[in-house]
Amino acid sequence: MGPILVFGHRNPDNDSICSAVAYAHLKNRTDADNVYLPVRLGPVPPETAWVFERFGLDLPEEVGHVKTRVRDVMTEDPVAVGWDDTVLAAGRLMREHGVRALPVVRDGAVAGIVSAATLAERYVQETEVRGFHASPVRLSSLAEVVGGRIVVGEPDALISGDVLVGAMEPETMRGYLKPGDVLIVGDRKRTQPLALEAGVACLVVTGGKTPEPVVLEAARSRGAAVVVTPHDTFAAARLADLSRPVHTVLDATVPLVGPEDLVEEIAEDLLASAHREAVVVDGNGALLGVVTRTDLVRGRRRRVVLVDHNETAQSAPGIEQAQVVEVIDHHRIGDVQTAQPALFLNLPVGATATIVAQRYGELGVEVPEPIAGILLSAILTDTVLLKSPTTTERDVEAAERLAARIGTTPVEFGLEMFDARARAEDEDVEQAVGRDLKEYRVGDAVVAVGQVETVDAAKALERYGDVEAALERVRAQRGYDLLVLMVTDVLKEGSVLCAAGKTRLLERALDARLVDGRVWVDGMLSRKKQLAPLLIETAGR
Repeated sequence: MGPILVFGHRNPDNDSICSAVAYAHLKNRTDADNVYLPVRLGPVPPETAWVFERFGLDLPEEVGHVKTRVRDVMTEDPVAVGWDDTVLAAGRLMREHGVRALPVVRDGAVAGIVSAATLAERYVQETEVRGFHASPVRLSSLAEVVGGRIVVGEPDALISGDVLVGAMEPETMRGYLKPGDVLIVGDRKRTQPLALEAGVACLVVTGGKTPEPVVLEAARSRGAAVVVTPHDTFAAARLADLSRPVHTVLDATVPLVGPEDLVEEIAEDLLASAHREAVVVDGNGALLGVVTRTDLVRGRRRRVVLVDHNETAQSAPGIEQAQVVEVIDHHRIGDVQTAQPALFLNLPVGATATIVAQRYGELGVEVPEPIAGILLSAILTDTVLLKSPTTTERDVEAAERLAARIGTTPVEFGLEMFDARARAEDEDVEQAVGRDLKEYRVGDAVVAVGQVETVDAAKALERYGDVEAALERVRAQRGYDLLVLMVTDVLKEGSVLCAAGKTRLLERALDARLVDGRVWVDGMLSRKKQLAPLLIETAGR
């Protein structure tokens, strides 16, 4: 199984990313049976980039979905055979590893497969020993397959003639032999020299009996080979047929898929295929794994931990295909469902990071300084320097404890962070809105609220330019009835609300008039606990 992914919501804010990274670190310290990998579902906010750089941490990779991929269900590093390996070697590998097919690799790339069904079908259908005309074999391969030893001949010599069994009278047998053939024969003292005179390339002598010295000398003088095998003639004949290279029974029509291909996209083709498996390759055709119909039926799913959200609309695309093993959140209970019992920790605090910091203490793990730094930044952004009405005593206590861990105070660190963010923020209001956007159903209307915290709201709005026109473009593109941007001034403890669309709904909720599409609201710091409830209540009147 792959790693357990830990991630926050779409359009992640600072709390979402920092909590995911910290919680993944905690789980890796306390769960030795699994690997937890923090990822994110969108771009990195400026304050997150700043705090990760400050504490020397790597930002988590972005993922586009958590749908089940071929990589999640395939058998990795499967046993394979080479292009020139013998058919017998392939059959023995199948039996040893309990598989029905083997990928065939040539020059580092997959050329096809050889299957037990193909080998069995050919074995049943063939009534005679096939020769080596189409695919010459090395003397060493022939000797290995028949379990014999080379008495005369060069191991690398190639043999390409017919294969015959010397069961007839010598004179009769001579009429069947041609130069370059292979003769499988027992301890027949008259047949062996006659065969060499006829020009055979190789004598395979059965029963473990080494030919007379005169026969060996005749073989050397004529450039022929002699292999002695302990098997009887029948067994040696059947085995000799298996000395052919595996590419002579290759099936090149097997489906090739990539590790990132979605299972839902390959399933129909694989089930409709004559093959029971597909071979997984990289961009250069190198073997990575095998996926079978059985793998599809097992229904393996990617395992995930959700932080800072528990609603499917806010989660990763494909979340319904994933196995949610834990949820750590501080929002309302949403609609994420699990097929099995899962840890669901939801507390009414100002930030998910507060819960994560609490879990470190509960599990007896000391918070490293870099993790303490990002957790502190998450608490301070989500609670707007601990001034938001969502702030609880737990948030304050966690912030003070984390600040002490890195040798500062919450206020000192928070002002440094918000100042760094203000200097790094985009001048593009559309990016600012989309960076942290939450949707709400307000009566029959769909309302979206974006929020930007800054140390100087007026300067931020000057930098954004024509905010209302940009909001209208975003609103029209996404089909919102009302789009609001909260530009929160953490020092003045209030927000400028800029709106586009059905602005009358916002005016009724605030009991205030918008001037040029905006209004200052003193004490308005939280969209979740202040603005959203006002809008919902107004719609219900």
